[in-house]
Amino acid sequence: MRRYLLYILSALSAAALLLSACEKHPSGEKTDPAATGEGGITYQLLIYSFADGWKNDRYGDLQGIIDHLDYIEALGATAIWLSPIHPCSSYHGYDVTDYAAVNARFGNDGDLYLLLDAAHKKGIKIYLDYVLNHSSSQHPWFLDAKKSASSTYRDYYIFSDNPASDIAAGKIPMIAKEGSNGYDSGQWYATGVGSTKYHSHFWTGAFADLNYGPVETCETSEAFLAVFEAAKHWIDLGVDGFRLDAVRHIYHHATTSENPTFLKKFYTACNDYYHSKGRTGNFYMVGENFEGVNYVAPYYAGLPALFDFQYWWNLRTAINNGTGSGFAKQVLDNQARYAQYAEGTGWKAIDATKLSNHDEQRAGSDFNKDLDKMKLAACVLLTTSGEPYIYQGEELGYWGIKEGRGDEYVRAPINWLADGSKQATGALGSKIEPGMLDAAHSVENQEKDENSILNVYRRFGKLRNQYASLGKNGAMSQHPVFGSGSAIPAVAAWYRTSGKEKMLVLHNFSASPVSLTLDNDNLSNLVGSNGAVLAMPKYNAVELGAYASAVFKQ
Repeated sequence: MRRYLLYILSALSAAALLLSACEKHPSGEKTDPAATGEGGITYQLLIYSFADGWKNDRYGDLQGIIDHLDYIEALGATAIWLSPIHPCSSYHGYDVTDYAAVNARFGNDGDLYLLLDAAHKKGIKIYLDYVLNHSSSQHPWFLDAKKSASSTYRDYYIFSDNPASDIAAGKIPMIAKEGSNGYDSGQWYATGVGSTKYHSHFWTGAFADLNYGPVETCETSEAFLAVFEAAKHWIDLGVDGFRLDAVRHIYHHATTSENPTFLKKFYTACNDYYHSKGRTGNFYMVGENFEGVNYVAPYYAGLPALFDFQYWWNLRTAINNGTGSGFAKQVLDNQARYAQYAEGTGWKAIDATKLSNHDEQRAGSDFNKDLDKMKLAACVLLTTSGEPYIYQGEELGYWGIKEGRGDEYVRAPINWLADGSKQATGALGSKIEPGMLDAAHSVENQEKDENSILNVYRRFGKLRNQYASLGKNGAMSQHPVFGSGSAIPAVAAWYRTSGKEKMLVLHNFSASPVSLTLDNDNLSNLVGSNGAVLAMPKYNAVELGAYASAVFKQ
């Protein structure tokens, strides 16, 4: 009966939105979700494996997220990134078959409206995963386009009877910058109609790359107008931002200005429309460019936020090597480089920091399941500058290896209860790390353990939101002694400041305790810690246990 009533409410909500031409969006009690926290923490969740809210088929859905908003809020998150929400041909959703609809397995527009309303009342924004590089080859656009050169949707995609010749002649604008080097036979698939082939940069016939034409006029292309029209639907509904998939692959040549130019046009179009609907602030947009700092930095000319993969790679190496002294400089140097490319764009570069995500081996596996290292990584993530993302399951100490096995192994469901009865495993089948989803890794048991990794994430998430200096707008600077690498190599140390508020942040990246003498720092006000920390203000000294972290208010 409860689900039936919710379905009626969802349908009525969707109908109301249509009748009002989608002019209204859920605002709840707090009109600006960002006003509740300065930490800028986003929780990345996989709808299909997060929580089963009403079907009892162990397949995650939108109601499951609504049911567990308190859990996300307790982590200090003020935004949620949802994995692709659209109808698709696979479990993961990156092969979209309708950009303007909700996957029926998850719910419908009305269910999303209810989620937006509930989240906004808690001051939590909602970001959708949006795939601009390609659609599914089962998308109605493509199915019609491949039938005939006269199809209405023909120009939405890239077709050729002789790809090598057409690329060399510069006849395919999406690939033209690479000249003849842009041809790869493994990226072209038969349409089944004559000799014509279609292009998929991701080397699978399940995807078909969208065709935006020359970047100089991409905003007038049929494909651009179609995906933007769908974006307007989500903005009307109340969505606060997008995570853009594979931004370096939209135009074929990743290191030219084409992709940043395209992205700036798409972001500007969405942001302008967002403002036209009376929404406050700016529409959020973060891009995935799975590369190091030198490849990512130029993309800040096109987007205000990008994921910082280099951040995680540097942190992983530093913790595994037990050397923290150079980490702060790496963070600050990278952020300065990002800022250079954002100059003149009208936005400030947002460093979207993270540990591992749904496409990478889990942080827990990179640390060989060492829980102390996992806790340290969490504390570092939540005390550096930037806007951090917490990936579903990392707050519970998950591990997972995908290489040679499949992405499902790093996308395990949340284990809500100790007996495992509420896991949304339906989309993953048996592709879950053996022995991981036990009672020790359940939310139920970890909530009771003050020293669990879940409670470490919660404490430091709350700390980040409590103090403006630790949040997304707080400045970060190296400690003059321990940031130089000349004192104790294991120690990572920096300051975070906002106005007159100042924090000293200390982390021990090694398995051995360290003792520090800090003549010019106030050690009398320890506001946050993990592991063994002994502060001796009288002696200007502090002892950090193995992989311990401490935050002192100055």
